[in-house]
Amino acid sequence: MIRSMNVHNNEFIYKDLAFIDDEQAKKLNNVIVEPEDVLLNITGASVARCCIVHNRVLPARVNQHVSIVRVNKEYILPIFLSYQFTNDSYQRLMRNVATSGGATREAITKQQIEEYEIIVPPIELQNRFNTYVQQIEQQKFLLQQSLSEFQQNFESLMQKAFKGELFPDAG
Repeated sequence: MIRSMNVHNNEFIYKDLAFIDDEQAKKLNNVIVEPEDVLLNITGASVARCCIVHNRVLPARVNQHVSIVRVNKEYILPIFLSYQFTNDSYQRLMRNVATSGGATREAITKQQIEEYEIIVPPIELQNRFNTYVQQIEQQKFLLQQSLSEFQQNFESLMQKAFKGELFPDAG
């Protein structure tokens, strides 16, 4: 069960996923998540956060705080829509919509989502955008990996320094 706490801007957070059994899942056939669906938080403080679901979390359902936006990939790619939804200007627009109408709680309705105007460039440009995003994500992954290794090495050196193992002949 995917909840709003799992949906962050262009990032799916696996922490605290809720698990349901097959019987519960059958009761939720109207909220089945499919590969590359765009997930959009539609209520509460996390309203307007958006990401694409990853295959490794499937099969899944969403709760009432998350909307599934399924695209026609002949016209718009999920990655392009997700990044469009998470653009600062679009985030402001969605938060303004969520707080309009005098509601006491932030919420976006299905009708409001359907009425959003989106930019749909030629699919070739979207494919190029997708390629750039993948390259950037790969670079981010490699940098995070390097940072983690650096941190481990630094901590190891600090432990050796405090134990006096760095310069055993000094003193």
